[in-house]
Amino acid sequence: MTREQAEAKKRWAETDWTKRESIITNWPRYIQEQIAMARAKNLSKTVDIEPFDLKIPLTTEYLLRDTRLLLEPNKRHCLYGPHACGKSTLLVAMASGTIKGFPLHMHVHHCEEIEHKPDAESVIDTVVHAHEFRNVLLRCKAKVEELLAGEPSADDKTALKENLEHIEFQLNKVGSATAYDRAAKMLRVLGFDEVGQKKSTNDLSGGLRMRVALCAAFFVEADLLLLDEPTNHLDFPSLLWLENRLRGYRGSFLIISHDRDLLENVCTSVIHIADKRLAYHSMGFVAFEKKIAQLDKKRSDEAEKFIKMNRNVDFSSPKAKEKKEKQDYLEAYTARQILLAGKFTFPAIDPLPAQNDAAGNPIEASQLPIIDMKDVTFSYNVEKGLPFIFKDPTSITINASTRLGVMGPNGAGKSTLLQLLTNRIKPVTGTVTTNQAAKIAYFAQHHIQELNLEQTAVEYMVKQFPEVENSAFLRKHLAKVGISGTIADTRMTALSSGMRSCVIFAKITYRCPHLLIMDEPTNFLDLDSLDSLIAATNKYTGALLLVSHNRRFLLKCAKQYLSVVPGQFNMYNDLKMCEKATYSFIEELEAGGKVGGSALEKKAPSGAKPEEGGLVISSKPAAKTAAAKPAAKAGAPAAKAGAAAPAAKTGAARPESKSVTSTGEKAVEEGHHRSQSQATTHGGGSVRGGRGGGVRGGGNQAPRQPQQNQKHQNNAPNPRPIQQPQSRAAPAPRGSI
Repeated sequence: MTREQAEAKKRWAETDWTKRESIITNWPRYIQEQIAMARAKNLSKTVDIEPFDLKIPLTTEYLLRDTRLLLEPNKRHCLYGPHACGKSTLLVAMASGTIKGFPLHMHVHHCEEIEHKPDAESVIDTVVHAHEFRNVLLRCKAKVEELLAGEPSADDKTALKENLEHIEFQLNKVGSATAYDRAAKMLRVLGFDEVGQKKSTNDLSGGLRMRVALCAAFFVEADLLLLDEPTNHLDFPSLLWLENRLRGYRGSFLIISHDRDLLENVCTSVIHIADKRLAYHSMGFVAFEKKIAQLDKKRSDEAEKFIKMNRNVDFSSPKAKEKKEKQDYLEAYTARQILLAGKFTFPAIDPLPAQNDAAGNPIEASQLPIIDMKDVTFSYNVEKGLPFIFKDPTSITINASTRLGVMGPNGAGKSTLLQLLTNRIKPVTGTVTTNQAAKIAYFAQHHIQELNLEQTAVEYMVKQFPEVENSAFLRKHLAKVGISGTIADTRMTALSSGMRSCVIFAKITYRCPHLLIMDEPTNFLDLDSLDSLIAATNKYTGALLLVSHNRRFLLKCAKQYLSVVPGQFNMYNDLKMCEKATYSFIEELEAGGKVGGSALEKKAPSGAKPEEGGLVISSKPAAKTAAAKPAAKAGAPAAKAGAAAPAAKTGAARPESKSVTSTGEKAVEEGHHRSQSQATTHGGGSVRGGRGGGVRGGGNQAPRQPQQNQKHQNNAPNPRPIQQPQSRAAPAPRGSI
């Protein structure tokens, strides 16, 4: 039990329930302050603290020094700064109430990812119980009703009834009676049906837990909402929902994010951390970046000019100090540019040994196989009856030239696919064969679990590379990713999530792999580090398998795109076509329409032919329906990806659903955006190889009938016609979130 919990328990035990003032002592601190200041006119919700200092926890080192903390009400603030400048520490300090002079009457909520814990609640309870004031009011109401049920004196009974009426009045103000309905509405929008809402948060993936945390954050409606990398683990429809919610947020928010598109679309003010000070820019993020680039260039030019004109300045003159300051600035500026330019660079890659095909002919270096997965099916626990993630036997061959971006809704099986390819989990049937000469580096979505946080970064690297006799080489490599000086010798439990990510990047870039697999690598990286990662990934000459919710990262680094949705695996050369195949609402949004409660169905784009040499995917249906077309023979070899045209045939459509179901179909907030096929469990899918081959969905689904155009019924001017299915076969069995 923490000190705060012990004090709250003591206050509860000492409460005189006949006195309203005594009851109020159990309420949240910001409520008590609001009541105390109730007579004040124009109660300000502005945060204005000057001078403001911030230290690294448990140290004497300053992150911010002699600056001003200013947060104006009803503004959409973005907090921007270089790696390890104190962004997350500032948010934690504001949420904890440890900042001297911070307005105590402001309700501050810090949105953090929900972690696994022994006493985890259901999804909907987690959201509703995030409202601290409502929780306390319900406890107070139950206690007063319990006392009234006894035999209090007449005076006490009168006082208890008055207090009960006041408590019920407060419950009505916070909308207690509709709390579960409001929470369920938000959760349904994000893909949680009634079954999913009752599940424990411990049973959810990282992306789904982040959705629950965001629902809780918007449910409490705080005066100031703090968001630290809220896009981590989210899929594309969830990002659109988040953007829509932030646009309409009634209070203020302060957001840290590496998602440049989100910042450009929602932020109206930027707080810049530089030189241990806070600078304020009342402008959008695009204008801010242009302004900062101009200011940096101007400052560096002025510094160089000043130093050049004062080469032989007298050390006792006032200009000597100014010259030293400008020299320090130029050195720091140059060092930062060098660090960002080479932060995640790879050494030269060793060529793979030559191989011959079955006919004895040499295989081209770019076509050498690295991983061959054949006829794999997978369930996390067959004995317990858990459904299959990959139901139909699926085969994948990854070659030395593969540069593939993977996208799909949370729970569709993206991370499961990567874990199967890297032998972190074993298939129920089928085999996964790895080229023994190939080095494979894997950046896991929950990579922090691989770290022993009691170790320092140097100790971790020494353990990973015991063959390196001189640890100075490892220190030098850590410095390339920004882990240098005292940080390298600090236990990783005291490092930020971004620093821990850099430690993992140091590990996977020390020896150049033949295949680099990254699962959501942009999580916890700042914008500059993300730009460095994109540059380094483009220079990397090996094979690449990349899962990311960041569209910019996928667009710049991948050549082909794999759409993973329940029952289907489709590959495209164009990111936009892949998005349309994965999230059916995109085409309707482009037409100016609003996608409401019923699912929007569309035929998959056609004409996307994969490039020669890359990923080869095939699947064998587990069973046939009466209407199904005959599949390829079980023993038929998979063709090269370059010979396939893995776009769905004209008229192919996915099954329509009339409501948000456990497959995770989700709308993006009250009739704005609608996603399809969002699930944690599904049947396998396929991209059929071979000449003339097209996409055939798995999950034992019958072929779809051709569609005809229908006009969309909305008020948008000149809407484009959308595709609606004329007739549909029965959908495959659905799972639950």
